[in-house]
Amino acid sequence: MLNIKQIQYFAVCAKTGSFSQAAELLFTTQSNVSKVIRSMEDDMRTQLFVRHAKGIELTPEGERAFIHVQRILENIDELEMQAQPLAKSSLCVCFHPSSWFADIFVTYYEAHKCDDLHYQVYAADTHEIIKRVKGRQDDMGFAYVMQNQLAAFQYFLSRNYLEFELLTETEVNIYTGKGKADTADEGDFNMSQLRLIQRFPDEFSPDNYRNLVEENGHSAVEAETVVVTNSDYIVERLLGSGELCNISGADLSGRDPGYSSVKYTFPGEGQKLVYGCICRKGEELSEQGKDFLGFVKERLQISGK
Repeated sequence: MLNIKQIQYFAVCAKTGSFSQAAELLFTTQSNVSKVIRSMEDDMRTQLFVRHAKGIELTPEGERAFIHVQRILENIDELEMQAQPLAKSSLCVCFHPSSWFADIFVTYYEAHKCDDLHYQVYAADTHEIIKRVKGRQDDMGFAYVMQNQLAAFQYFLSRNYLEFELLTETEVNIYTGKGKADTADEGDFNMSQLRLIQRFPDEFSPDNYRNLVEENGHSAVEAETVVVTNSDYIVERLLGSGELCNISGADLSGRDPGYSSVKYTFPGEGQKLVYGCICRKGEELSEQGKDFLGFVKERLQISGK
């Protein structure tokens, strides 16, 4: 049986490529590091490192082991994070990257900052949200999904013992930089001429725009995706430059982001985004979870969504 010390020593050695550097980071001696790694190799009955004059290098077996070791250490970190707020009430939520949700959470925090609470707030894509809620890393997740994918999405969730509470819907727009939008001629609008910056879409991502069709029958897939990123900051900066466009949902707050304008809104009910909450099926939310979900619903009503 491997022990956590072997796993931790192995990970540091793999990252540094040196027993001596690993020893410095682990506050121990090089000989002790070498001894622990040797015991791990004996227990696994395989060689994990090639030793040479300039340091150490993972063997193919070591590279495969490193993949599993990283997962183990990530799970330990998650477990430790969950253990921290046990003495107090906690709220753990995940969400699609959204300035609207960020504003909502900050407002909620400000209203409850005198309460004895701990929070964990995690931005993620759709499949990561599902994984986190199903694995009880979070109490609930907030996600967008294309309306024409909603039935398939709900079926997928039910297979994972989850459910989706629809909270509101919003339009899907083509956004472009302010300067470009001001000079654009709507009569010359052509989907195939669009150059896009998009977040990388998964199956049920709000950026999965493949089935979107504009009024003249042109599909969004005709546009050229120039930049793919998971960074909101990159999207904002490039939209601000006015060189690229982005296809995504309307901000639920309806506010002007200042760096882009709406160039086109896709027509039809099926081409809207729906926004809702993912929870574990048949389980009641904690009192803190109920309170936060109620707060989100209230803010949606105030904004008229």
